[in-house]
Amino acid sequence: MNQASQNFGDKFEKLCQWAVQCEWDDIPDVVKQRALMLLCDDISAMLAGSVEPEVRKLRETVLSRSTSGDAVIFAKGLPTTDRISAAAVNALAGNWCELDGGFRRAVCHAGICTLPALLSEGQARSLTFAQLLRCVVLSYEIITRIAMAFKFDTMKVHSHAMWSSMGSAASVVLARNGTVNELVGAVTAAATTTPIGPRRHLMEGVLVRNCWASTGAVHGFFSADWSTSGIMGSSTSIPAVFMEILEAKMDTEALISQIGNEWSLNASYHKIYACCQHGHSSIEAVLEMLDLADDFPLTHEIAAIDVYTFPLALSLNNVKPPTTLGAKFSLPHMVAAALIYKTGGPRAFYQDTLSDPTVAKLREKVNLMPFDKSLTPPNDRPSKIVIKTYDGKIFEQECLSSQGGPDRPFSQDVVLNKINDLSAIDLPGLVHLAASFDMSQANRVGWKEIIKLIQEKPIHS
Repeated sequence: MNQASQNFGDKFEKLCQWAVQCEWDDIPDVVKQRALMLLCDDISAMLAGSVEPEVRKLRETVLSRSTSGDAVIFAKGLPTTDRISAAAVNALAGNWCELDGGFRRAVCHAGICTLPALLSEGQARSLTFAQLLRCVVLSYEIITRIAMAFKFDTMKVHSHAMWSSMGSAASVVLARNGTVNELVGAVTAAATTTPIGPRRHLMEGVLVRNCWASTGAVHGFFSADWSTSGIMGSSTSIPAVFMEILEAKMDTEALISQIGNEWSLNASYHKIYACCQHGHSSIEAVLEMLDLADDFPLTHEIAAIDVYTFPLALSLNNVKPPTTLGAKFSLPHMVAAALIYKTGGPRAFYQDTLSDPTVAKLREKVNLMPFDKSLTPPNDRPSKIVIKTYDGKIFEQECLSSQGGPDRPFSQDVVLNKINDLSAIDLPGLVHLAASFDMSQANRVGWKEIIKLIQEKPIHS
């Protein structure tokens, strides 16, 4: 064992020891509230994805062979199935529409990497809401700190594929009130099951990309079971996968730096644009430009659209996305659709936008170029849009950091409106839970009771 792997293993064990020992009362109130909002936001994203035809067909297939029902699938009627199948379907639905939240300090959607498995296991074990939210906080902390510990010169594997197995394993062990040894063993074992999901599949619109978080949820359950049985990874497992195989640089200090003082949920972000977050600053710049320019050109007057942005966004360069998934990872489509439909919401990524001739023409006019200023957090995901017309006019707008993250958070009303828009029909109580749950009651109410509550519209609302 080399020194770097030993150092990683030692610090990772300290992280897991802290997580196992951290109690509900040790978590700051603001972090508990962010955990609640993450939970409700990601459930609303699962509902949004549940109506997509592919997701609906898979759900029907799973339910047709269901033999037990200890966990819900977040779809109309909240059908139940076994916990592993429910987690797999919810993970698929939750990232389908690109409306689940993310983490700003690393490329990691920690919610979709942890919540599907946790929600199923939590219901099956009849956790209290406090126990569930504690696991939300701590599994989020574990997987984001692992993600921050590895830096990639070029990301070849997508983040959902890299982090979901380990995040799910952590959430399941925590929900089972496992030991430090079981937590370390499960997460290190899960690392070796990491799917090699090609990042290029995003831009190519290959739908299996939406399954990687689902695969990770399943791996998390098995890894937790293995660990309890004495089948574990080792201190070398995580570095072997991410440093030796995937060639990342490793920063072991990220695992424990300011642990218990700096909470990863405080660096989470919410999304109102239904696409990859790397394009949100471009969409925001386009929408601001439309609002500010009195003499904005007609579509046929636009000669070129220059987009100056950061390296990861530059890779989203497909001008002919073949599927709606491809459109959500096509910066030319994001910009063109925002110009035509004046939104970055779901309407800009419907199936009909792929063949819209006006959108298609504008996509061809988008040129992607490196941003011309230094990139330092929180302004490390910027965009500058320069639109040139055939008669020589120039329109320019810059967004250094898109809304939704800790530096420019959405107001609570914006997030609540999003949750309500996505859940009002099937789970009318979800937005009420997000807006007004009394945390002092979290130890007195069970997760199963919460599920019943969010199915019903509150009488006084």
